[in-house]
Amino acid sequence: MELFVAGVLALAAAAGCSSNPEPGPPPQISSATAERDVVNGLASLKSTVTVQFDRPFELAPSRVPLASHFEFDVPLAVGGSRRVLVATAERPEDDSRSIVLKVDTLIPDGATLKVARRAFDAEAAGEMEVTVEGDLNPALVLLATTELQVSDPAFYDAPVIAEVTEEDRDAVAQREALEFHLNQRQVDPQTYLDALAIYDAISVDIVASPKLRAALAALTGTFAEPALASLLTEENCTGLPAARIAFETPPGGPELIARVTYVGSGARVISVNTFAEGERIEHLMPILAHEAVHCDGLDGRTEELAATAFDGLLYLNLVAADPELARSRTRVARELNIDAVALINSGGRLPESIGVLPSPGVTQILPGTNSPYGSFAEFIVAAYPQIDLATSPTEPLAQAYADILAQTAGMDAGDPFSIRYLDELLGRAIHPAVLVAAIQAFGLAPAS
Repeated sequence: MELFVAGVLALAAAAGCSSNPEPGPPPQISSATAERDVVNGLASLKSTVTVQFDRPFELAPSRVPLASHFEFDVPLAVGGSRRVLVATAERPEDDSRSIVLKVDTLIPDGATLKVARRAFDAEAAGEMEVTVEGDLNPALVLLATTELQVSDPAFYDAPVIAEVTEEDRDAVAQREALEFHLNQRQVDPQTYLDALAIYDAISVDIVASPKLRAALAALTGTFAEPALASLLTEENCTGLPAARIAFETPPGGPELIARVTYVGSGARVISVNTFAEGERIEHLMPILAHEAVHCDGLDGRTEELAATAFDGLLYLNLVAADPELARSRTRVARELNIDAVALINSGGRLPESIGVLPSPGVTQILPGTNSPYGSFAEFIVAAYPQIDLATSPTEPLAQAYADILAQTAGMDAGDPFSIRYLDELLGRAIHPAVLVAAIQAFGLAPAS
């Protein structure tokens, strides 16, 4: 009996010791992954960071919030770094090896997460560190959170009218201008031959100006290439080729750059203002790509927004190929340049790219001016007070542009007259190298 009692007491003592074990070594961090928060389809300026540990763990008792045991050292695109604290920290119920951090700023790839060891052992000192893997690098964080301002004080000055020369009306000279343009774009040999063949084939009865023929042919190999068939063949809503594409005063709009009207047969007339005749063909390409969208005569504000956004995207690609375009101060160039800056400072889904919706880090898309607009969409809609329709049926050519861009961007097809879809499409379709080249060409820097 005494042996039995002694054995029971020994077991009880052992059980008592095992119910309060000494804390083991703290877990090690396996990874920390940061993702930008997206709310209702729009980007925010907050991040969620998931911290993964190498094994299940218990937290040490503490009187301070769990979040206070975590902080970040965040690298800045302009150099240096800054300390960022964590708003909240929670343990997921379905994952015993992780902690999810909420941070009220964007955490870039390459940031350092510091975790206090006392989170796991109240008596422990020191920190554990891990490099964060994120969906945005420091440069993209800067673009997503900052409005960019042009450095040239003359950028917004009143424009000059481009002088018209004999070469502007000479077919041989304009063919050479087209060749120069294609070489600058570094198009492939087949695109080069196709563009020249199209230039030679465009009917002078429809397009008398060799410069306009060159600008149209130059659309070959761009996402706006379908404009050629829409304008020059029966493949459009009118069932007829354009009756005329010419430098002439737009009917009813002498200050407009261009306008679409119709002749009695229903065929379109594209009137490009005479003040544009001296412009480079690269400044005329976006205008023609834009006007070609308008076909059914039902022009809504979303149609103008989409057409202008598409011509802006095309222009950014042209500027990337030839930065001199951004330094032109002629009438058409100035408007395209201003629209381009507005596109760059917009973007609801991808604010580090381009778009039409407000970017969460931007309050003024044209900083340094008295323009009050906070997004490309607001800016463009304000330019068309004469348009009563908010929306209009989606134009087939706008859809063709969008389908090409969606394929390039790896997106599903969607309606380009849906502002949310258009915003994301533009942001994903532009190549990062094009965006960087355009930012450099316009001399953009964070607004002070």
